[in-house]
Order: sequence, then structure tokens, then C-alpha cells
Amino acid sequence: MPIYEYSCEQCGMEFEMLVFNRSESVACPACEGRQVKKKFSVFGMKSGGTFVSSAGSGCSTCSSHSCSTCGH
Repeated sequence: MPIYEYSCEQCGMEFEMLVFNRSESVACPACEGRQVKKKFSVFGMKSGGTFVSSAGSGCSTCSSHSCSTCGH
């Protein structure tokens, strides 16, 4: 049961949703709009106590400029 990332085209909110079935209708939790767009997500996992992302490493994949996730 994957968790997908969405962006609402009505209010602009970005959110995650657990989707049990591909045909399941997804609505924005903020405005309840049904015009949502699935975002491209990167796969990540925790291995040996450190976060490993399929997108690579470093702050280029991180929205923060200083954090423990990317180590910078």
C-alpha cells in the first residue's frame, strides 16, 4: 500500500495520502478539491541508521540548506 505525494491544483497544498486502490478517488484535505496531481516521488530507505535516497545525496535533494539528513 504505497503512500503517494499530491499537489492540489485548486489551493496549491501539497500532501501525502495512503492509497489502497488505484481507482480510489483522492481529495485535498484542505479544500476537499478533487483536482489533484500526483507528484514524482523519490524512493528512500533507512539503512544502518542513515537515510539513503535514490535521488542522490547532498543538499541538492534536500529543501533545507543545513540538516542532518544530507549532512551539510
